[in-house]
Amino acid sequence: MQAGRLRRMRAGSTVNGMAQLRHLALRCRDLDRSRTFYQTVFGWEFLGYRGSGRALDLTDGVLNVTLIDQPPTDRRQYEEGDEFIHFGVVVDDLDAVWRRLHELGVSFSKESVKERNPIDPTQPPPVSFKVLDPDGNVVDITANRVEWVGVRLDG
Repeated sequence: MQAGRLRRMRAGSTVNGMAQLRHLALRCRDLDRSRTFYQTVFGWEFLGYRGSGRALDLTDGVLNVTLIDQPPTDRRQYEEGDEFIHFGVVVDDLDAVWRRLHELGVSFSKESVKERNPIDPTQPPPVSFKVLDPDGNVVDITANRVEWVGVRLDG
């Protein structure tokens, strides 16, 4: 790539001079099950399958999430708190997300993404909670728009 073109591409891709996270890839045992989870729970848009059909792309309109097929024998499960990576999602309606998660029969992990209290899966938490996606990835879910230090949201 030509240096001038690369400089022009970089010029519009930062906020206050910082690069922005725009892509996340998750390995999963069942692409369709994981796709259904992220579309149903968070409303992420399905963009399509990649070349071989062993990966697919979703988006929330800002972040691209690629789900990559990985056989179940290649992956060790970790307890929440010991996982290598987890991520968080800010939602407008925590109760609606809670109901959708119950309909899918997911595993709830902790109440409060900061305090990590034990969770009563029959009672929606007031502000945030942790849940496991179909592959055991920990997802923090919050309605608190200032849950994470340094995060700025539009609107």
